[in-house]
Amino acid sequence: NTELRPLHSSVTGRDYLLYVAYPESYASHPERKYPVVYVTDGYWSFVKMSSLGGALWYDQIVPEYILVGLGYAGENVNYGKERMYELSPSCQTYGWAKNTKVQGGARKFLDALKTEIIPYVETNTRADSSFRVMAGSSMGGLFSLFCMYEEPELFQGIIAGSPEVDWDHRWLFRRECELRQAALGDDYKGAFHVPCRLFMGVGTGEVPDFVGSIEAFDSIIRSGQYADFAYRFQRFEGERHAGNGAELFNRGLRFVFEPRIPSNAPN
Repeated sequence: NTELRPLHSSVTGRDYLLYVAYPESYASHPERKYPVVYVTDGYWSFVKMSSLGGALWYDQIVPEYILVGLGYAGENVNYGKERMYELSPSCQTYGWAKNTKVQGGARKFLDALKTEIIPYVETNTRADSSFRVMAGSSMGGLFSLFCMYEEPELFQGIIAGSPEVDWDHRWLFRRECELRQAALGDDYKGAFHVPCRLFMGVGTGEVPDFVGSIEAFDSIIRSGQYADFAYRFQRFEGERHAGNGAELFNRGLRFVFEPRIPSNAPN
């Protein structure tokens, strides 16, 4: 129940390849609509996420959904280079990313998602536009959080796995502070509305400084007094950066879909 759909973006000028997986009931229930889970790095994460979805549907832990992996069209694509541009909100000129020449395309990629990719999916599939989830890991986790803050009503669920929140001298820390202060106002009588369910996680076996940055951002979220917001943070014992994806996506999907657990689900 999967297919590949190419899509050109006039916003970014790039050619995308959407990896689409449909739930088992899609063909037999043409009257139904389904929430959509979008996942970054579809060329790596799609197979993992699609097999996980089938298991969760079988156990009736989450409702059936359409899965859309976000990838790139073309032969011999340099996935590392492409994702570094689209998933980064700013330019980092030091450390492990200093030799990556093209960065900072997250805003354009989010615009393409909002104005082209999501409308395309919701026009060409039986998508339920009232519930969308954005999921990603590492730089994809950073982008998922970027989506949550920059377009707070676009996605109702956010899954941020081992997010690179230390990117560019903790750019996201500064941006969160800026947005929160603007929402609260000088008299602090306003409210910072972040209307979604966020699941964020990290492996305890990852680089200690990296884990520390994510734990610091967790503290900021917990102290932010966000309105219309549900949140869970989890540490995965012994897991490292690349190996925690399966468990993290599993727990993340359970949390974001918690209000929509099927009525006949087992206790």
